[in-house]
Amino acid sequence: MSAFAELIKQVGRGEKGRRPLTQAEAHQAMQLFLKGEASLLQMAVLLMLQRVRCETAEEAAGYISALREHLDPQWQQLPADIDWPCFAGKRRQPPYLLLAAKLMAQQGYKVLLTGHSTVDLVKFQVVTACPHLNIGQATDFASAKQLLMQDNIAYLPLTAYCPVMDELLALRSQVGLRTPLNTVARALNPAAAPFGIHGVFHQGYEKIHAQAAALVGDQNMICFKGEGGESERNPRTACRLWGVEQGEVFQQEWPTLLEGESGKHGDISGEFLAAMWQGDVTNNYGEHAVIATTALLVKQLNLVGSQAEAIDLSKNWWENRHGNS
Repeated sequence: MSAFAELIKQVGRGEKGRRPLTQAEAHQAMQLFLKGEASLLQMAVLLMLQRVRCETAEEAAGYISALREHLDPQWQQLPADIDWPCFAGKRRQPPYLLLAAKLMAQQGYKVLLTGHSTVDLVKFQVVTACPHLNIGQATDFASAKQLLMQDNIAYLPLTAYCPVMDELLALRSQVGLRTPLNTVARALNPAAAPFGIHGVFHQGYEKIHAQAAALVGDQNMICFKGEGGESERNPRTACRLWGVEQGEVFQQEWPTLLEGESGKHGDISGEFLAAMWQGDVTNNYGEHAVIATTALLVKQLNLVGSQAEAIDLSKNWWENRHGNS
């Protein structure tokens, strides 16, 4: 029996015999696949067995560390302050998270947006809006570095820094279910940015993200149930956030910011976001989404001492964004 088959056996035994992989075993499994010593079919079987049970933080951490070792170390030389994965897409409204990212870039923080565009006729892909907001898309290390130095913000597709993950994420269209690699993809942080912000679709996964981040040595990141699964806070609901601060896992609660207003929006487009940034149109929900999302980072960066101060500072940045341009 091959080493990979033995790992499948550990996860797929009967109810009393099966167990999750350890972090070291998950690391080994991903390494075997990356070296060509395990097939895509074998990887898919392992991932689906873990999906049925729900992956553990240790399994996610093993995959993350193996894939990070697989990345070209040159990516870690990018001058990024904030790693901002965008992997879900939006359905109910445009990706207001891009306006929050622009606010952070405007304050001098270098924001690296990473993502993966899927063929989804229902969801609006975040990258689609980037050109309308003058957020450049990098194709390689040189262009990513240039954009970050020039604009403090850049979008870097997954295919540029980890093309093998494109094949692995495509398993979802074949098997009809997300795999544990949906968690892993968001956590790769190719530039080794010191701060990260993750959004998840399903409640409970935010804790796995935080625990996995701590296991692989990440020092500062936050994760929460984002609007539509994106790294964007829904201001109409309270926010339960899990994260890592100085390497220690923590939990935090943020109260509702906007009461009694529908978040559904008709114009889901980059053009609308550009008009909103310029002040040509207003949207109460959208402005609160931008402020609420920005505030999470303001607090994470320890720019203020309290959540209320984080909201106030983010609101001030938004209201004065043209004066800061």
